Amino acid sequence: MGRRPDQEGLPMTSTVPAAPPADRATAPVVAVRALSVAYRAGGRDIPVAHEVSFEVAPGRTLALVGESGSGKSTVAATLLGHLRHGSRITGGSVTVAGSDVFALTARQLRRLRGSTVALVAQNAGHALTPTMRIGRQIAEAGGDVPVTELLDQVRLPRPAELARRYPHELSGGQQQRVAIAMAIAARPKVLVLDEPTTGLDVVTQRSVLDLVGALRDELGLAAVLVSHDLGVVAHTADEVTVLRAGRVVESAPTRRLFAAPRDPYTRRLLASVPRLDDTGLARVGEDGEREVRPRSAVPADAPVAVTARDVTIDYGTTRAVHGVSFDVRRGEVLALVGESGSGKSTLAWTLAGLRTPSGGTLTHPAGDLARPARSRPRALRSRVQLVFQNADTSLNPRRSVGDAIRHPLRLFGTAATRAEAADRARILIGDVRLDPALADRLPAQLSGGQRQRIGIARALAGRPDVLIADEITTALDVSVQADVLRLLDDLRRERDLACLFISHDLAVVRGIADRVVVLRHGVVVEEGPTEAVFAAPGHPYTRQLMAAALEPDPDARPRAGGTPDSVPGWRDAATPDDVWTDHGDGHRVRRWHPETEAPHETAAATAEETEGAA
Repeated sequence: MGRRPDQEGLPMTSTVPAAPPADRATAPVVAVRALSVAYRAGGRDIPVAHEVSFEVAPGRTLALVGESGSGKSTVAATLLGHLRHGSRITGGSVTVAGSDVFALTARQLRRLRGSTVALVAQNAGHALTPTMRIGRQIAEAGGDVPVTELLDQVRLPRPAELARRYPHELSGGQQQRVAIAMAIAARPKVLVLDEPTTGLDVVTQRSVLDLVGALRDELGLAAVLVSHDLGVVAHTADEVTVLRAGRVVESAPTRRLFAAPRDPYTRRLLASVPRLDDTGLARVGEDGEREVRPRSAVPADAPVAVTARDVTIDYGTTRAVHGVSFDVRRGEVLALVGESGSGKSTLAWTLAGLRTPSGGTLTHPAGDLARPARSRPRALRSRVQLVFQNADTSLNPRRSVGDAIRHPLRLFGTAATRAEAADRARILIGDVRLDPALADRLPAQLSGGQRQRIGIARALAGRPDVLIADEITTALDVSVQADVLRLLDDLRRERDLACLFISHDLAVVRGIADRVVVLRHGVVVEEGPTEAVFAAPGHPYTRQLMAAALEPDPDARPRAGGTPDSVPGWRDAATPDDVWTDHGDGHRVRRWHPETEAPHETAAATAEETEGAA
């Protein structure tokens, strides 16, 4: 096997091509002037955006950042003439390519969308029609550029073949590239990117961002990026506008803003971002002061809560997990990391009983975890609980959040009566640092961070000793993410929980995990104490993951010996009798040899085989 490309099967470029210096004589293609937006509620106007102003020139990228509710997505949507139901412009103007967007007729507005301004949404899988072939969807986006040429332009392999596929036959990164191809089909002047990499693994994210940067320069696009990921912003944007509660609190060139933020709110945002050098979770003060709390030491004699030995998991004829072994001790956080398709979530779901392993053993002191959840004794089911990635879809929108917690309390017998269940539910809501009065609210009445805390409280209802956290902070703002991570860390200390933590964010893993298992295509390539793995990654794949991680610093130096594209080619050299190179203290690396073939050719061939299997 050759050097790993990104998940879509193409060698990655190391950085976004630098945008040319702004020409002061070049008129901005986007001009937002004192824009104010409000919606009606209770007979009065509720402001969403208040006197927001910015400009974007061709070939430049402006990032809109801020926490949920800051108005960044609302402002970005006005470039396409979109306002959510009940909203209206209360002041200011939005001009794109010389046209006042909200003075256009319905026909002119339809022409603007796609031909002048195009949107790349957060979840391409939801934006694509599942019953329509990729080629037809791109053709319907308009424009004169042939479909295969567009697919080639977004660096997708075998365009003619891919055009005949359906969305479900593509990976997440491939779907996002297809969405970009649709957006540029009519050669727009402005590209609006609304959280385009949320949920993507670090390698695929880096690849998509590099692609967007290359297309911006090649086509002379003006780009407006909406993101809560400040690493993405540092890597991509030329200018940044920070919004809070609909108001601009700071606006500056990216390097200046990251080096010397002036507003306390901006300083707090930047300080909340986890970093690859952190040795624990950060606490952030009101003025942005940052203090890292060291991880608590796991006693050497801590009992093992979960034992996995040679676990294999199949999807039909495809093997997703190949002979994985690990232990998780009480009070310990074990992190599973790797790209999409590496088997992380498959292992988590199997441990929770949502899938059945094809081979190997998976045990808990109270029983056999290789059995599906419905076949496990109730006492064992309660001991292993899963916190889902998306609390929005895992909570019943028509039932109160108190009901969501009361149900497992009655199911597992940890509350004997309805009254006791109601009392226990309020206690659990308090345990996750929320007001117990929220028990009567519906999920839609809570923020994303509050819903995620309710998901944790529901998992705690069975009094588990094993907690599985599957990408639980992926879509959260940096400050909310920091709060949820500290909560999880507090709970594992207070309740002596064994925690299996799945994440594609390596900086988060560095801060919370005691040990790390690195997976590639369902095979463990490296494992060991967090500090040892991050300080001296021994496998080329681990080094590639770390090199692809984006730090909240535009001038951050490449880690792990270079950029993702500079990681040398390699091939697996493990044999049944000689699998590991032991670095001591539990740090071991799967045996590998430098690749002697042409790296790019081998990488492309490997990716084609992987895509075909998928």
